[in-house]
Amino acid sequence: MVQPFEHKLIKSHQLLNDYLIADKAALNINRRRPKFLGDKIWKFQIKLRKTEYYNNIKNHHILNRILYYYHFYTFKKLSDKYLVEIPLNVIGKGLVIWHLQSIIINPKVVIGENFSISAGCIVGQAKNRIPIIGNNVEMTVGSKILGGIMIADHVTIGAGAVVVKSIEESYTTWGGVPATKISNNFSVENIDRENRVKKVKV
Repeated sequence: MVQPFEHKLIKSHQLLNDYLIADKAALNINRRRPKFLGDKIWKFQIKLRKTEYYNNIKNHHILNRILYYYHFYTFKKLSDKYLVEIPLNVIGKGLVIWHLQSIIINPKVVIGENFSISAGCIVGQAKNRIPIIGNNVEMTVGSKILGGIMIADHVTIGAGAVVVKSIEESYTTWGGVPATKISNNFSVENIDRENRVKKVKV
Protein backbone atom coordinates (compact mmCIF):
# COMPACT_ATOMS: atom_id res chain seq x y z
CA MET A 1 0.00 0.00 0.00
CA VAL A 2 1.32 3.44 -0.89
CA GLN A 3 1.88 5.79 2.04
CA PRO A 4 1.62 9.60 1.94
CA PHE A 5 4.45 11.25 0.00
CA GLU A 6 6.09 7.92 -0.81
CA HIS A 7 6.83 8.80 -4.42
CA LYS A 8 9.57 11.38 -4.91
CA LEU A 9 9.01 14.90 -6.17
CA ILE A 10 10.61 15.41 -9.57
CA LYS A 11 13.53 17.71 -8.76
CA SER A 12 16.24 16.48 -11.13
CA HIS A 13 16.60 15.84 -14.85
CA GLN A 14 17.31 12.19 -14.06
CA LEU A 15 14.09 11.74 -12.10
CA LEU A 16 12.13 13.62 -14.76
CA ASN A 17 13.56 11.25 -17.36
CA ASP A 18 12.65 8.26 -15.16
CA TYR A 19 9.03 9.40 -14.98
CA LEU A 20 8.84 10.09 -18.71
CA ILE A 21 10.28 6.66 -19.55
CA ALA A 22 7.95 4.88 -17.12
CA ASP A 23 4.90 6.71 -18.44
CA LYS A 24 5.86 5.90 -22.03
CA ALA A 25 6.33 2.22 -21.15
CA ALA A 26 2.95 2.16 -19.40
CA LEU A 27 1.36 3.67 -22.50
CA ASN A 28 3.07 0.91 -24.55
CA ILE A 29 4.75 3.40 -26.86
CA ASN A 30 8.06 2.56 -28.54
CA ARG A 31 8.75 5.78 -30.45
CA ARG A 32 11.28 8.29 -29.14
CA ARG A 33 8.93 11.28 -29.35
CA PRO A 34 5.27 12.04 -30.09
CA LYS A 35 3.97 12.49 -33.60
CA PHE A 36 3.47 16.07 -34.78
CA LEU A 37 -0.20 15.27 -35.29
CA GLY A 38 -1.77 12.90 -32.79
CA ASP A 39 -0.49 11.33 -29.56
CA LYS A 40 -2.52 13.87 -27.56
CA ILE A 41 -2.54 11.77 -24.38
CA TRP A 42 1.21 11.16 -24.46
CA LYS A 43 1.83 14.86 -25.12
CA PHE A 44 -0.43 15.78 -22.20
CA GLN A 45 1.39 13.42 -19.85
CA ILE A 46 4.78 14.79 -20.93
CA LYS A 47 3.51 18.30 -20.27
CA LEU A 48 2.26 17.22 -16.84
CA ARG A 49 5.65 15.80 -15.86
CA LYS A 50 7.61 18.80 -17.15
CA THR A 51 5.28 21.17 -15.34
CA GLU A 52 5.80 19.17 -12.14
CA TYR A 53 9.56 19.34 -12.59
CA TYR A 54 9.76 23.09 -13.17
CA ASN A 55 7.25 23.74 -10.39
CA ASN A 56 9.51 21.87 -7.98
CA ILE A 57 12.68 23.75 -8.96
CA LYS A 58 11.25 27.16 -9.85
CA ASN A 59 12.86 28.86 -6.85
CA HIS A 60 16.37 27.66 -7.75
CA HIS A 61 16.94 30.08 -10.65
CA ILE A 62 15.08 32.81 -12.50
CA LEU A 63 15.26 30.77 -15.74
CA ASN A 64 13.56 27.84 -14.02
CA ARG A 65 10.77 30.15 -12.92
CA ILE A 66 10.28 31.41 -16.46
CA LEU A 67 10.17 27.85 -17.77
CA TYR A 68 7.69 26.93 -15.04
CA TYR A 69 5.32 29.71 -16.06
CA TYR A 70 5.58 28.64 -19.69
CA HIS A 71 4.87 24.97 -18.96
CA PHE A 72 2.15 25.76 -16.43
CA TYR A 73 0.38 28.06 -18.89
CA THR A 74 0.44 25.48 -21.70
CA PHE A 75 -0.55 22.68 -19.29
CA LYS A 76 -3.47 24.78 -18.03
CA LYS A 77 -4.61 25.43 -21.61
CA LEU A 78 -4.58 21.71 -22.39
CA SER A 79 -6.39 20.92 -19.12
CA ASP A 80 -9.12 23.44 -19.91
CA LYS A 81 -9.41 22.09 -23.45
CA TYR A 82 -10.03 18.53 -22.24
CA LEU A 83 -11.98 19.52 -19.09
CA VAL A 84 -9.55 17.80 -16.75
CA GLU A 85 -8.22 18.76 -13.33
CA ILE A 86 -5.07 16.75 -12.68
CA PRO A 87 -2.92 18.41 -10.00
CA LEU A 88 0.85 18.39 -9.83
CA ASN A 89 2.89 15.96 -7.75
CA VAL A 90 0.14 13.54 -6.74
CA ILE A 91 0.58 10.60 -9.18
CA GLY A 92 3.54 8.22 -9.23
CA LYS A 93 5.33 7.11 -12.38
CA GLY A 94 3.77 4.74 -14.89
CA LEU A 95 0.65 6.85 -15.44
CA VAL A 96 -1.87 5.95 -18.15
CA ILE A 97 -4.75 8.23 -19.10
CA TRP A 98 -7.05 6.12 -21.26
CA HIS A 99 -9.45 8.88 -22.31
CA LEU A 100 -8.50 12.52 -21.82
CA GLN A 101 -11.89 13.99 -20.94
CA SER A 102 -13.70 15.17 -17.78
CA ILE A 103 -11.28 13.89 -15.12
CA ILE A 104 -11.13 15.48 -11.66
CA ILE A 105 -8.48 14.66 -9.04
CA ASN A 106 -8.27 16.46 -5.70
CA PRO A 107 -4.88 18.19 -5.26
CA LYS A 108 -4.33 16.62 -1.83
CA VAL A 109 -4.72 12.97 -2.80
CA VAL A 110 -1.82 10.51 -2.90
CA ILE A 111 -1.73 8.08 -5.83
CA GLY A 112 0.86 5.35 -6.33
CA GLU A 113 2.69 4.04 -9.39
CA ASN A 114 1.17 2.52 -12.54
CA PHE A 115 -2.14 4.32 -12.04
CA SER A 116 -4.60 4.36 -14.93
CA ILE A 117 -7.72 6.49 -15.29
CA SER A 118 -10.42 7.07 -17.87
CA ALA A 119 -13.02 9.66 -18.84
CA GLY A 120 -15.52 10.90 -16.28
CA CYS A 121 -13.52 9.73 -13.25
CA ILE A 122 -13.33 11.60 -9.95
CA VAL A 123 -10.91 11.18 -7.05
CA GLY A 124 -12.20 13.57 -4.44
CA GLN A 125 -12.82 14.54 -0.86
CA ALA A 126 -15.79 13.82 1.34
CA LYS A 127 -16.19 15.43 4.76
CA ASN A 128 -12.82 17.13 4.19
CA ARG A 129 -11.00 13.79 3.95
CA ILE A 130 -9.19 12.54 0.86
CA PRO A 131 -8.23 9.09 -0.53
CA ILE A 132 -4.87 7.37 -0.61
CA ILE A 133 -4.57 5.09 -3.65
CA GLY A 134 -2.03 2.27 -3.92
CA ASN A 135 0.09 1.04 -6.82
CA ASN A 136 -1.34 -0.55 -9.97
CA VAL A 137 -4.88 0.75 -9.53
CA GLU A 138 -7.18 1.20 -12.53
CA MET A 139 -10.22 3.47 -12.63
CA THR A 140 -12.50 2.72 -15.58
CA VAL A 141 -15.02 5.06 -17.21
CA GLY A 142 -17.09 7.18 -14.85
CA SER A 143 -15.82 5.63 -11.62
CA LYS A 144 -15.34 7.63 -8.42
CA ILE A 145 -13.21 7.24 -5.29
CA LEU A 146 -14.39 9.55 -2.51
CA GLY A 147 -13.44 10.40 1.05
CA GLY A 148 -10.76 9.44 3.54
CA ILE A 149 -10.32 5.87 2.34
CA MET A 150 -7.41 3.71 1.21
CA ILE A 151 -7.28 1.58 -1.94
CA ALA A 152 -4.97 -1.45 -1.92
CA ASP A 153 -2.47 -2.26 -4.68
CA HIS A 154 -3.69 -4.08 -7.79
CA VAL A 155 -7.33 -3.03 -7.70
CA THR A 156 -9.70 -2.32 -10.61
CA ILE A 157 -12.67 -0.01 -10.15
CA GLY A 158 -15.43 -0.89 -12.62
CA ALA A 159 -17.27 1.54 -14.89
CA GLY A 160 -19.58 3.87 -12.99
CA ALA A 161 -18.64 2.46 -9.58
CA VAL A 162 -18.57 4.73 -6.53
CA VAL A 163 -16.06 3.71 -3.86
CA VAL A 164 -16.73 5.21 -0.42
CA LYS A 165 -15.12 2.56 1.81
CA SER A 166 -11.52 1.37 1.96
CA ILE A 167 -10.51 -1.58 -0.22
CA GLU A 168 -7.94 -3.78 1.51
CA GLU A 169 -7.90 -6.79 -0.85
CA SER A 170 -5.35 -6.74 -3.67
CA TYR A 171 -5.99 -8.35 -7.06
CA THR A 172 -9.72 -7.61 -6.93
CA THR A 173 -12.31 -5.81 -9.05
CA TRP A 174 -15.07 -3.65 -7.60
CA GLY A 175 -18.29 -2.32 -9.09
CA GLY A 176 -21.66 -0.80 -8.25
CA VAL A 177 -22.98 2.09 -6.16
CA PRO A 178 -21.71 1.89 -3.51
CA ALA A 179 -18.93 -0.34 -4.79
CA THR A 180 -18.70 -3.97 -3.69
CA LYS A 181 -16.28 -6.70 -4.74
CA ILE A 182 -17.38 -8.39 -7.96
CA SER A 183 -14.28 -10.44 -8.75
CA ASN A 184 -11.07 -11.80 -7.25
CA ASN A 185 -9.29 -11.14 -10.54
CA PHE A 186 -6.98 -8.42 -11.83
CA SER A 187 -6.71 -8.00 -15.59
CA VAL A 188 -3.84 -9.50 -17.57
CA GLU A 189 -3.50 -6.19 -19.41
CA ASN A 190 -2.78 -4.37 -16.15
CA ILE A 191 -0.21 -6.96 -15.11
CA ASP A 192 1.46 -6.67 -18.53
CA ARG A 193 1.59 -2.89 -18.14
CA GLU A 194 3.18 -3.21 -14.70
CA ASN A 195 5.81 -5.59 -16.11
CA ARG A 196 6.63 -3.20 -18.98
CA VAL A 197 7.35 -0.44 -16.50
CA LYS A 198 9.51 -2.75 -14.36
CA LYS A 199 11.63 -3.67 -17.38
CA VAL A 200 12.64 -0.12 -18.24
CA LYS A 201 15.66 1.38 -16.51
CA VAL A 202 14.11 3.85 -14.08
